[in-house]
Amino acid sequence: MCRVKNLRAYEAASSSLLSFFVLFILLAALFFIPIADAQSSVSLYYFYGEECSHCKEVTVLIEELEEKFPEIEVHKFEISYNATNSELFNAFIQAYNPPAVDIPAAFIGNKSLIGYELTEEKLETEIEFCLQNECSDPLSIIKEQEGQQSPLLLMLIGTALVEGINPCGFAVLIVLLASLLLVKSKRSVLYVGLAFIASVFVTHLVVGFGIVGFYLISSGMAPIIKAMVIVIAIPAGIINILDFWREKPTLVIPTFMKPKLGKLARCASIPGAVLLGFFATIAGLPCTGPLYLTMLDLIADAQSKTALYLLLYNLLYTLPLFVILAVVYKETSPEDVEEWRKGKRKYMKLIGGLVMLALGIAMLLGFV
Repeated sequence: MCRVKNLRAYEAASSSLLSFFVLFILLAALFFIPIADAQSSVSLYYFYGEECSHCKEVTVLIEELEEKFPEIEVHKFEISYNATNSELFNAFIQAYNPPAVDIPAAFIGNKSLIGYELTEEKLETEIEFCLQNECSDPLSIIKEQEGQQSPLLLMLIGTALVEGINPCGFAVLIVLLASLLLVKSKRSVLYVGLAFIASVFVTHLVVGFGIVGFYLISSGMAPIIKAMVIVIAIPAGIINILDFWREKPTLVIPTFMKPKLGKLARCASIPGAVLLGFFATIAGLPCTGPLYLTMLDLIADAQSKTALYLLLYNLLYTLPLFVILAVVYKETSPEDVEEWRKGKRKYMKLIGGLVMLALGIAMLLGFV
């Protein structure tokens, strides 16, 4: 009899324990299952200017929507008198890449509403969408974009050095230094060589700023510009690669410019070196210009760092010229350097061509 009672007690305890376990599983499941129909809060980033009349109207609209949708968290930033807010606005523009840059501007989820596109109807639609769906915080998109700057920086460094190691600029500098050594002291070689490199740097930088400025002004034509860059970069890369097996390179300084550059080089003076640097840079663009054109398109997208990236690119672009100047100044003859240049010229063209082709294909496939 006692054994039966114990058995019944055991069964009752087991049943209670099983019921408790099932209830625990159900509660745990309810706790961990996300609510798919709604998002608890939505972040909206709003940028405006103190003196902007249209901004004042939109600010009132934003405040009304805050009352209507208590779930939204509005972050307001005045950018006319606040440099930090202005930099943040540039970061948003860089990440979202809208067709135009204007204020007022609102960013919600992965959408941007700029200028007169920022209407009550469109903003309300985006808020309702994000309340019903899982929208990313716009600030997380900015951080993700910033994390992608490292590959661009590495690409910039590599491309600048490859463009700088080009036979065209090397040839002009070597002729200039050879002429200097015939008639001038070593100190003059250093000064005139530095004047030439400085002129190359400034000219190449100004050309870069001009092209980037065009890209930014024509931001509405970005797909067309990108297509043009691809059409130039890929054929230029193929031509440079094919030049590896040819006796004479295809993309070189125009023939009619060579006597004039040679005459300037033999002047062996600082003013002559400045003019030579300018003309040599412009005339040498067919050699590796497509590389520069491709990188400028990518640099233009990094609007908050465009000037910094351009300066860095051009410093690296002229670095090989500094190396040649240092080598010649340390009593290595220009003739030896020229002989080395001619021996390695086709390899320089091959490397440049491969980089051009790779960048062009990467842009075509949407990787950059």
